[in-house]
Amino acid sequence: MTSIDRRNGRWRARWRDPAGKSRSLAFDRKVDAERHLTTVAHSVLTGAYVDPSAGRTTVEEFWRVWSARQPWRASSRAVIVSYFDRHVLPALGARRLGALRRGDIEAWASKLTVGPSTSAQIVGHLSGMLEAAVADGLIATNPAHRAKRAKVERATVTPFTDDEIDMLRAACAPWFAVALDLGLGAGLRQSEATGLTIDRVDFLRRTLTIDRQLVMPTAGAATFGPPKTARSRRVVPLADPVVNALAAHVEQHGTGEQGLLLHEDGAPVRRHRFGVIWRDLRATAVLPTARFHDYADLRVMPISARKSSQCEVIAASGSA
Repeated sequence: MTSIDRRNGRWRARWRDPAGKSRSLAFDRKVDAERHLTTVAHSVLTGAYVDPSAGRTTVEEFWRVWSARQPWRASSRAVIVSYFDRHVLPALGARRLGALRRGDIEAWASKLTVGPSTSAQIVGHLSGMLEAAVADGLIATNPAHRAKRAKVERATVTPFTDDEIDMLRAACAPWFAVALDLGLGAGLRQSEATGLTIDRVDFLRRTLTIDRQLVMPTAGAATFGPPKTARSRRVVPLADPVVNALAAHVEQHGTGEQGLLLHEDGAPVRRHRFGVIWRDLRATAVLPTARFHDYADLRVMPISARKSSQCEVIAASGSA
C-alpha cells in the first residue's frame, strides 16, 4: 500500500517494504514522490527492491566487511588491500554506496597514477566489491558495471634468441640454473618453479606434475597453495635433456625444505629474492629487459619457429 501526503511544505511518499515495514521519503515536488512510488512498486514486484537507507553505508565501511569474508590467499590479500588503501579509499572511501554513479567511477579511474594493467585490476576489484553490495541488498545496481577503463595494450612477447639464452646460462649461479631448466624446459611460472618438489617429478615417465605453487606472503613462512588457475593444473612432458638436467641438479645440490628442487642453501627462494637474482642475472648477461615469464613462454612456442630445439639449448648449455 502506498500514499502521498503533504507535510511541512514537502510531499511525503509512504509505502511498505517487502518485510511489511513502513517507509517514507520526502520530496519537494509531488510528481517526484509519485515517480518514486512507481519505482518502488516495480522493484518490489521484480524482486529488485533495495532499502533506501541501506545505500547510506560508505564504501570504506562495506570494504571492511566485504574484504574480511573473502577467501583470498595471504599474498593476494596483501596486494588487494594495498590497492584499496592507496587508490580506492582515499578518493571514494567516504562516499555512500547509494550515491555512487558510473560517471564517478570513470572520473576516479581516469586519474589513477598507475599503468593501464594495474588500473584495470584496481577497478575490477572495486567492481567485484560493488557487485557484492548488490547481492547484499545495499544497492540496486553496480555503478562500476561497464564503466570505461584504461585500455590495456598487450605487449608482444619477443622470444629470446639462442645467443641470449646462452648468455643467461653463462651468467647464472649453478644452484639457480634449475630455474632456467624449469622455465625453458617445462614452461613453469616463477611461483611454480620455486614450489616444485622432487615428489612431483616422475623421472621414469619423464613428466612433472603442477598441482600447487609456493605462496610467499610479505611476512611469515612460505606455504604451498593451489595453482594460479584451474587450468594451471597439468602434467608436463619432459624432454630427455630436461630430465637429465633435473637429475644432475639434485645430485649436485640436493633438495631443500620439503623436497624443493630450487632452493638456496635448503631454504625456499622467496619472490623478492628471486627478483633480485633475476635482475642481477639479466644485468650480467646484458639483457636489461629480460623477464622470466618471457623465458618460460619459449616452452610453448613451436619448435619450428626456433633455429634450435629446447633439447639442443639445454644440451649445449652443459646442464644435461
